[in-house]
Amino acid sequence: MTLPIFPCSPADRSHIYDVLMRSGVFGKSDADTVDEMFMQAMAQPGPDAYHFIGCWHDNDMLGFACYGREAMTKHTWDLFWVCVSPEARGKGVGGALLQFAVAQARANDGRLMVIYTSSTDAYAPARKLYQSQGFTPVARVADYYDTQDDLLIYTLRLVSGT
Repeated sequence: MTLPIFPCSPADRSHIYDVLMRSGVFGKSDADTVDEMFMQAMAQPGPDAYHFIGCWHDNDMLGFACYGREAMTKHTWDLFWVCVSPEARGKGVGGALLQFAVAQARANDGRLMVIYTSSTDAYAPARKLYQSQGFTPVARVADYYDTQDDLLIYTLRLVSGT
């Protein structure tokens, strides 16, 4: 299956919300946060805005990612969200989205990409994906999200020698 990835448009709002709500990982508060970020990105596009990309097959959104520059850093990018619909998991969608985001950050003088994620079992597939794409775990903050739900930080150097 070819995995076409495109920048999202305002028409993709409901598709993103649907993927999040069907994910089995994220809840309504997460979807509302992403929706707010999406509306902000669509209202104020630009190099410092959030970037949303979607992966599609037969007019169905298989997954999306949100990434952007980290404020007050020199060429550091964050991957804020990556979410794949349950029926598309294990088919390369997450990897394709991550590779696209990394390529875009590199093309825009990105030096480092950072991912913040949860230590819970529900996020184990995401952590496996990040490591399969070359991201390295670099830090852990105990009980960050909740008791026994640590913050894990992963990074990927986007240029050699930095």
